Amino acid sequence: MNDSDYDIEYIIYFELIELSPIGTSITQLINILPSSNWEFTFLTRTSVISYFLLDDLKGTITVKRRLDREDLCRLGICSCSNECLLKLEINALSDIYTHIIYVPIIILDENDNFCFFSNDIYYLNISENVPLNTRLILPIAHDPDQTPNNIQSYSIVSNNYSEFRLDNQLTPSMIIIEELDRELCDKYYFNFCAYEGISNQKRSCCTKIILTITDINDNSPKFQHDQQSPLIINISELSPIHTELIQMKAFDPDEGLNGKIIYTFSKWTQNDVTINKIFNLNPDNGSITLLKQLDYEERNNYELQIQAKDCGSNSIPTYATVIIQVVDENDCTPEIFTFSPSDVKFINNSIIYILENISLNTPILYMTVSDCDSNENGRVAMKLISSFNETSVVQLEKITDNTYILKTNIQFDREQKSFYKFTLFAYDHGQLKHSIENHFELYLIDVNDCSPIFENLTNYSFYIDENNEENFILHTFKIFDPDENDQVKLELKFNNNEQQYNHIFQLNEKNQLIILENLDYEKQSFYEFSILAEDIIGHQTFVNISIYVNDLNDNPVKFLTNFIQYELEENQNNYTFIDHIQAEEKDKYDQIIYKIHSDDLDQIKDFIDLKSNGSLYTKKSFDREQINKFEFRIIANDSLYTDLISIEILILDQNDNKPMIISQSPFCYIYNTTNSNKNIQLKLEGYDPDENDNGNISFSMLNPSSMNIILFSNGTLIVPPLYQEYTFDIYLQDNGKSNVLSSIYKNFILLIVSNESECQNYSILSSIQLDQRTFIYFISIILISLACFTIIILIICCFYLLQRHTRIKSLNNKKTPDLTPSFSSSLNEDAENDTLLVSSPSPQFTAMTTVSISTTTTNDSTRLTTFTDRTPTNKSSSLSSSSSATYVKMSHSFEDEIL
Repeated sequence: MNDSDYDIEYIIYFELIELSPIGTSITQLINILPSSNWEFTFLTRTSVISYFLLDDLKGTITVKRRLDREDLCRLGICSCSNECLLKLEINALSDIYTHIIYVPIIILDENDNFCFFSNDIYYLNISENVPLNTRLILPIAHDPDQTPNNIQSYSIVSNNYSEFRLDNQLTPSMIIIEELDRELCDKYYFNFCAYEGISNQKRSCCTKIILTITDINDNSPKFQHDQQSPLIINISELSPIHTELIQMKAFDPDEGLNGKIIYTFSKWTQNDVTINKIFNLNPDNGSITLLKQLDYEERNNYELQIQAKDCGSNSIPTYATVIIQVVDENDCTPEIFTFSPSDVKFINNSIIYILENISLNTPILYMTVSDCDSNENGRVAMKLISSFNETSVVQLEKITDNTYILKTNIQFDREQKSFYKFTLFAYDHGQLKHSIENHFELYLIDVNDCSPIFENLTNYSFYIDENNEENFILHTFKIFDPDENDQVKLELKFNNNEQQYNHIFQLNEKNQLIILENLDYEKQSFYEFSILAEDIIGHQTFVNISIYVNDLNDNPVKFLTNFIQYELEENQNNYTFIDHIQAEEKDKYDQIIYKIHSDDLDQIKDFIDLKSNGSLYTKKSFDREQINKFEFRIIANDSLYTDLISIEILILDQNDNKPMIISQSPFCYIYNTTNSNKNIQLKLEGYDPDENDNGNISFSMLNPSSMNIILFSNGTLIVPPLYQEYTFDIYLQDNGKSNVLSSIYKNFILLIVSNESECQNYSILSSIQLDQRTFIYFISIILISLACFTIIILIICCFYLLQRHTRIKSLNNKKTPDLTPSFSSSLNEDAENDTLLVSSPSPQFTAMTTVSISTTTTNDSTRLTTFTDRTPTNKSSSLSSSSSATYVKMSHSFEDEIL
């Protein structure tokens, strides 16, 4: 039978004659196998292999020690019930196949043992009155050889006695065929021989039998069982000691001592030492008991010859044969013998070492099982027991009835699991099963099949503050290789553009990443490179290293200059953006706060606004003529460092002011005739707050009272040397480029006088004239105001009179005649002079009196009066609204009103 990995050969039976010379060659196994480099070893682990020698290269099986079939049977190495069969199992290994060769060897019996009797002379006694056909059991000869080399027949040599006939059976006996008479012959002498072997090679052994004829004791004991055939009983080998196996009961009709029976083993039974050690025969009752535990595996049957003899004189013993067959019980435990292939390390019959990359279905162990019991008790099976809930890592395959092979069942990986346990369970098929468990430990031998592994399976990212110490240990890399005893080496890997990192980063022998230099965020804030881990045979693993440098406030804030000057035109809008003040800060994340120096804040806080981010704005519109520049300092602060800058803002002029003349009119010049007769040269002073061209004034003269007057553009006035009053208009104009502004002063008076008193008198007259003009101006305003006020009063009076008229009409409709006459007369009395007093809230007026003079007479029934005070006058006069004159009396003087 062939398999992809092994072959099993059933070889024909080899026969070997016992006592073959040592070195006798039985077979050469290499001749029956394919041509290859073979290695042969015994799989059999019993004592059988001690008799043979195996050539491990050619497979030659030779006899190693003397093979005696009888010794092999006695030792139980082979079963001698039929034939002596020795079983050899041989493992043949080659580069390709593994063969298990089954070699059964039959040991052929050789007639090498001579027969023999236990004694040279046997003494037998028999009563003279023994009945005919009495069977006298003769001693048996012994020959351990197998049929036909053992005892084949018996004979009495030179038998001249007719009284006896030999029953030539394997248990020989002599039958009395004629009556005996002690008086005729009291002793008989026989030469008793046994023959062994085949007919042409017969050999014999002889003994002497002396038969004495005793006097009559005419009754002999008789056994209950048939004395002609042996009694066969089956006894379990597990029967306890002192167990009664059988009672061989015999009866003797004689009385007294002649009827008292004594039981003993026959002499040739007693010569079997083993029987005497195991069995006990009670002499009084014939009970056979066990003295020792039976063992089927040592001996499976015993033949006991029981003698029953009475106590009378001339007692003739009676014999019965009991054959005890030992019944095999399942009292042996199976045994497991193991053998491993050459590439599998097997220690202490329990520990297996294999490579982790061993192929699937590869044999790792060969096993044979045996049980010394027979039949079902000795039939052994084996099965594999794996851990609970775990797939079996090996599989057990049966090759023969007692041979098994263990194969791998999974693809192993030592890095996942390096150790397995399993159990082989062998059991027999007896009623009370016996079993044995062999526990095995399977260890995987490492193969370098794994790459190094970093502790962090992903890339590494580190954050470090700048300005670190030199030789700073950034990180210790923990790396392992699942393979055993594997050495891993780390190496920094830089790209072409990262070669300059060699002087910055380094790995030491402790796998520590060291930063050799101080890192500066402002120079470089990020570093990236790789680390290579490589084991002995070149398995590589890369990880990326990212180093982020944290920015620290290690650079002072700094203005690029300590002074900035700005020019800003006046009259700009409120919150005009001036500039963004910017200080230099190399640190990335530091925020710079800008503020005005506290010493300068008060003077510019109403004009300049500085935001914290450095934006500079105006708060209002500037007038250069009021303030022409601002000077202050700005502080930049990054929470640790500060710097100062001086700011100057120049307000640029715009032409926003008209030129003015400083010289006042009348301009009085005291001319002294003694000076000279030359023309008088005067300098008129003008003023323009603007600067440069915007403030440069050009003078010109219009409408001069004399053509002799000359006014130059710079304000120089040339007049003749005469005492005289000149008038003219002065026209002033600046020189603004984008916008030209001008002013004109009319009737400018120039006085040329001889002394200062003339100037003073002219000033008084001028002031008086000025007061008259002012008086007329104010009188005009007052009259206009009074006219407006009078109109308002008249509107109020008309409205009031209209209301009164409506009420009177309402009263007339109610027919109240008594009221009319009195009311009418009252009107007549006071109509001549009626006065209306009105109160005003104005502080300028205390009272106003209106006097109305009527020229038209009206009906008394339609007249209405609302006067509160009446003065008796002409009763015929009446109040009319058709024509009236009104005047207003003021309580304030005119002078007060002027003021």
